[in-house]
Amino acid sequence: MASWESAERQEEVVEEARVCINKALTDDELRAVLARLEREEEKDTFGLVCKRWLRLQSSERRRLRARAGPAMLRRMADRFSSLVELDLSQSVSRSFYPGVTDSDLSVIATGFRGLRILNLQNCKGVTDAGMITLGNGLP
Repeated sequence: MASWESAERQEEVVEEARVCINKALTDDELRAVLARLEREEEKDTFGLVCKRWLRLQSSERRRLRARAGPAMLRRMADRFSSLVELDLSQSVSRSFYPGVTDSDLSVIATGFRGLRILNLQNCKGVTDAGMITLGNGLP
């Protein structure tokens, strides 16, 4: 057998041995891999592999820091279903902007059912009415 035929046969064997990781691993097995990642950067990179991995990474996320209005908060609530901590605080240099408003708190109260920690530092658009809505909506 010529050396090029041997090399071609080896490539065929390698091609047959390849397995698509998305076909080989279940969601639970991928969650176990994600759970072993320690740094946030590693977990974020996990979600860059493909849409399936991003969906799994999003469903397992517990903490999030963001700037968002009501429409984006609704989308975030759908994507990050297990969120426990949400940081919507503003820096002092942006404290002239109201930041989170009562309508945002209404979305948070209905969308983030597992939320336990909410940081609203320097958010000047929140009133007592918004806090009551938040308190009535979250467990």
